[in-house]
Amino acid sequence: MVMFGKSRGDSFRQVRSIRCVGAAPMLPKLFVALLLGLAVAACAHNVSQDLATGGDGKIKGAKELKLDNGEGRSSGIVTYPGGDRVDWKVVELPEGQRGNLELKLTWAPPRPGLQLGFEVYDAYNYKVASAKGKSGSNSRTRRGKVENAKGKYFIRVFAVNRGDAGKYKLAVTFAEGNEAVAFDLTKVSIPEPPRLPAIPAAVEACSDDNFDPKKQNCKGFCPSFGAPPGWPPCAGKCPTPPSVDVPSCRDTMPCPEPPDRRVKACKKSDFPPCDEAKIDPKNPNCDGFKRKPIKGNIIKATVDGNSVEIVFNPCSDRGIDIGWSGKVLRGTSGDAALAGGDFVVSSAGKRECRAKVKLNQDAVLSNHRVELYPP
Repeated sequence: MVMFGKSRGDSFRQVRSIRCVGAAPMLPKLFVALLLGLAVAACAHNVSQDLATGGDGKIKGAKELKLDNGEGRSSGIVTYPGGDRVDWKVVELPEGQRGNLELKLTWAPPRPGLQLGFEVYDAYNYKVASAKGKSGSNSRTRRGKVENAKGKYFIRVFAVNRGDAGKYKLAVTFAEGNEAVAFDLTKVSIPEPPRLPAIPAAVEACSDDNFDPKKQNCKGFCPSFGAPPGWPPCAGKCPTPPSVDVPSCRDTMPCPEPPDRRVKACKKSDFPPCDEAKIDPKNPNCDGFKRKPIKGNIIKATVDGNSVEIVFNPCSDRGIDIGWSGKVLRGTSGDAALAGGDFVVSSAGKRECRAKVKLNQDAVLSNHRVELYPP
């Protein structure tokens, strides 16, 4: 880094004291501008080129560069990261004289490869000369020449690319000659010189560290974690942490708690024994499980039209529910079914179930045992 008027250690300490939104320490004006530019460069990726420019950032505020015996010099600092990309100068040639105007720009950058350039406009805003280098070049000198020069010229010194900055010296020399002007410029009307176009900021690639679904450059990126539900770029990819609801995770993720039979790593031993009172189809231990019939007793029989409504127990306290089938058993013992005694449970309470049978009341009261089967 190039230092101007301070020791290297003192300068770096003062650079570190500059904040993105704060006052710089008391340093020479030009040095502060360059240091502030470097500080801003570390704080933001996209600084406006004229954020901190002074009056000489526009042609109307151009600083006069006086000639003494045909020579003139000027100096300053331009810094794109610091928001002071452009300095305008104006030089007026001796009245009535015409000749060659030569320009030489040299600069000291804060690090190698940073480029400055210049453009020269006449009094009618025609660009008559320019010089700028290529990004990354180690050259620190630019030269230009205006032949058959006469009257007033405006010189724009500028940082070429985003990130460029430097402390510069501009030297001009004028030597009178006898060349004739090709046409009368006083009869030409020309608008203001064009503003330097801003250099587009580099687009930061989307990554796990800066992922934001609202950023345009993240629209096609699938992060390792933090993607919104149903994020299209992550279709078919297992997120972190894995989710059993994402099919691509089920073959690779560990068995979750509680276990899920869709996950490959889950074994039968990870699941509880099958509950006979409540068969769970999500539990592989219930696969092919057949419940034994449950026997109960009729506690009430009521004639209801052409059928008899029976009330029996047990009921839901043993897992019996609406839709279970049953039959009335013959006699007080054995498993023989009474003809016409088949039924389906139509109502299920905690301790009492109800159903209708095509038997008479006497037959039911004489054969008060039932046997029930799950659907």
